[in-house]
Order: sequence, then C-alpha cells, then structure tokens
Amino acid sequence: MSGCRVHATDALTQAPSRVDPPWRARAFGSSDADLEVAFGAPERASAVTALLTACLTDAQGRAVDAEQAWDWTLNQRLQALIAVRLASGTTPLELHADCAHCGEAMALDLDLLVIASAAAPERFTWRREDGIELSLRLPRGRDLQQWTKDGVQSPAAMFASLIDVADARPEALNPDFDAEWLPALEAAFEAHDPLTALRLQTRCPHCEHDNAVSCDLEALLLDGFKRSQLALLDEVLRLARALHWSEAEILRLPAWRRSHYLNRLDARGWA
Repeated sequence: MSGCRVHATDALTQAPSRVDPPWRARAFGSSDADLEVAFGAPERASAVTALLTACLTDAQGRAVDAEQAWDWTLNQRLQALIAVRLASGTTPLELHADCAHCGEAMALDLDLLVIASAAAPERFTWRREDGIELSLRLPRGRDLQQWTKDGVQSPAAMFASLIDVADARPEALNPDFDAEWLPALEAAFEAHDPLTALRLQTRCPHCEHDNAVSCDLEALLLDGFKRSQLALLDEVLRLARALHWSEAEILRLPAWRRSHYLNRLDARGWA
C-alpha cells in the first residue's frame, strides 16, 4: 500500500444529519455470545441478523430479537451495524481501492460519525418519464430471505417486488415492463438511500484525477467484525494455553482483564 490516502471529508458526497437511534449498541467482541456469529455462511444477511440480535437492546434494555431485525430495512440494518462499530471506538473504517486512472492503490478513511445518519424513510414515490407514479418501499432483511428462498436473481423482479402502488395501472407491476426502466429505478432507490449503495467521490493523491469509488459498506463492516471475532478467539487460545483456563472462564473476564493478563504474559515471555 502506497502513501495515497484520502479522508472521509474528501470522499463523501453528502453527510446527512444524524439522530439518536431507538436502540442501544454495545461493542462486538465484548461478549462470549459474539463467538456464535457465523461469518462464513454464503448468505451474509443471516450473519447481520445474528450480530444485531447479539449487540442491540431497545431503550428499556430488552434484546432486539431476530424477527425485528429481519423486518428492518437494509438501511436500518446498516445504520445498526455502524452503531455497533462505533460502540467499539474503532474508527475510522478503511476502504482500499485502486485509482481508475493511474492504478495507484488508495486507502480511504471513512469517518462513520459522518456517515451515520437518520434512517431513510421506508417508502417514497417516483414518477417515471411516461407519467406513471410508483409508490416504492426500501428492501428489508425479510426480502433478502425471500429472494434467496425463491432463487430470485433478476434485478427487475427484485425491484418489482418493492412496488406498492403503480398509479392503478396493472401493467406497471409487470417485471418485464419495469426492466425498461431499471436504470432510472435503480437511481431513484440510490438517491433515496445513498448509504446502502454508497458511492464515494475522491481525488487520487498520486495523479490528482477524480475517482468514483463504490463501497459495499455492509461487507466492509462485517469484515471488521470478523477480524474482532478472530482476535477474541486468539486471546482465548493464548490464555488457555498459558493458564489452563477453560473457554467459558476466559470469556467471563472483561476485556480489560484479558488484555492485562496477555500483556503480563508477553512481558514475561510466557505466551
């Protein structure tokens, strides 16, 4: 990685205002329950749901259950993942991309405090060039479940399932008919919910050309959580090998105590 680095203030095209969410988040990796989250599954929506139910509580301290998490929009689920990441204090998030002009590697620092915002409204309207007005809703985690179950892969079919009302014209709900409008429809969803399909505008510090960089923020966050989980497993392994404690005993220790023991073991050359 070269010295080409861009900060979030340079990269973000917009930074919506932030409001406090209706739930509270704790840092991932601070509980033994976090070891139960399976990041290796091919369908990552399940990992997102498992992580959210492990790390979120409502204002009354009650755990958010899986049914709630599946019913949230992808935007809400992404906002919740950001809150869990922020709870750990490990910001900014680093995105790697190559300059489209010179090929130089760039590291983009994404400030999650800037990115986090009020959740996008679940529904919005959009008028096509032919005058048909569509009432659209953002996809939910539940939609991902259904699409996976049904084997739905066509973008047109996915978008058609998110149309609530189509100006009383049945033909407007036909997926084949909507395929003609797919680019404009995709742009409408992106404009309403820019976080889920995050696109960053940045300038390469090496050649000074502008770049449009796409960012799968959910995948980037999940990768960070997976790394935290692996680090926790490594801590358990080192302490168990040196002190012969069980996994359950080690995981009951607060993180600062595990860190203290590991530092002392390192200082004495025991681990």
